[in-house]
Amino acid sequence: MTTVWLDVGIDTDLEPGDMKRLDIGREPVLLANVEGTIVAVADTCTHEDASLSGGALDGVFVRCPLHGSRFCLLDGKAVDDPAEIDLKTFPIRIEHGRILIELSR
Repeated sequence: MTTVWLDVGIDTDLEPGDMKRLDIGREPVLLANVEGTIVAVADTCTHEDASLSGGALDGVFVRCPLHGSRFCLLDGKAVDDPAEIDLKTFPIRIEHGRILIELSR
């Protein structure tokens, strides 16, 4: 398996409390600035196929817009029903002001 670091933008374009969806290959990714820390998780709710980028960001949690499941963006954990399966998380690093997401291929 090969590891690839994909440049997805400038870190200052994502202010604290902001989130956006990135379509990377077959897997949509939710990129969020959680209280000054940029994180990346799978954008699709594990309960239903809803885009989490359309949900609400509350501190370290994102709430699914469909049924209200909440996920911790720091570790991907499903914390509220009806979702029971955690989100996939992606390592992030910032280099020279650029956001890089680690992808395995």
